[in-house]
Amino acid sequence: MPRRVLITGITGFAGSHLAERLVARGDDVHGIAHEPAPFPHLRAVAGRVTIHEGDLTDAAAARRAVDAARPDVVFHLAGQAVPTLATGDPLAAIRINVIGTANVAAAARGRGIRLVAASSADVYGIPEAADPLGEDEPLRPTNVYAATKVASESVLRALGASERVTILRPSNQIGPRQHPRLAASEFAKRIAEAEAGLAEPVIAHGQLEPQREFVDVRDMAAAYEAAGDLDDADPAVYNVGSGTAVSIGWILEVLRSLARVTVRTELDAERVRPGVPAALLLDSARFRERTGWSPAVPLERSLSDTLDFWREQIRAPVA
Repeated sequence: MPRRVLITGITGFAGSHLAERLVARGDDVHGIAHEPAPFPHLRAVAGRVTIHEGDLTDAAAARRAVDAARPDVVFHLAGQAVPTLATGDPLAAIRINVIGTANVAAAARGRGIRLVAASSADVYGIPEAADPLGEDEPLRPTNVYAATKVASESVLRALGASERVTILRPSNQIGPRQHPRLAASEFAKRIAEAEAGLAEPVIAHGQLEPQREFVDVRDMAAAYEAAGDLDDADPAVYNVGSGTAVSIGWILEVLRSLARVTVRTELDAERVRPGVPAALLLDSARFRERTGWSPAVPLERSLSDTLDFWREQIRAPVA
């Protein structure tokens, strides 16, 4: 049955992919954007989504957007999702990720709205063991970004104690439209620039040994959609991962193999981040059992599509 939905972060990475999926489903899709049009990531659904202007760090603006959209479900995906940028400006990260989340939750409270919010597997920090982590594992954030996600989860639990709140903790996401300050997207952008003769064919990188699960953003959009159909009586938390971990170095080598020019690599000491776990593997059984969700996009295709996205951006940049 079609629903009215509101997506925060609709103009961004995961939000734009979710918007496409929900439009195809037949939902009446609304979004909040703090930046002016045009919205290049929404070209595929232009004219089929309603955008409300507003900054989520402004409580009144969040309330106006919810009032205007009158949603059955709010998908709260907006936030500062780049750990290095959060570390560089922690106050901005707190305003966006914590205060913004509080404003969205407060605006939705008491209206019978289901709220689905994006957290992160980063909240687990450095695990004590190599076993897959369940949702009841202690939270040990080791960076500003992770700390804001732990705080936002606490806000959601407090404000959503009597509401229908679902929190997803995704593993690393990957795919077209990802921010270029995140590793896979940065590698792909650099290759596209080198192919176009706009940059030297060299990729500077940080640690390559850490192993992570990677979920294609289109699979993650399907996970958010599935979470919107859940009906947990109390605030619920679910891990969402692929079930297989690979190293950052493996990601880099696959992208290099797809390059149309020879690309060399070099270690950049400034990109080496402290507090990075050697491996992070999630136990996502609870979410899979509740929803039937499973990832469908192979990692190699995600990387190829990410590289093609940046090739297109380099050829025809959006003003």
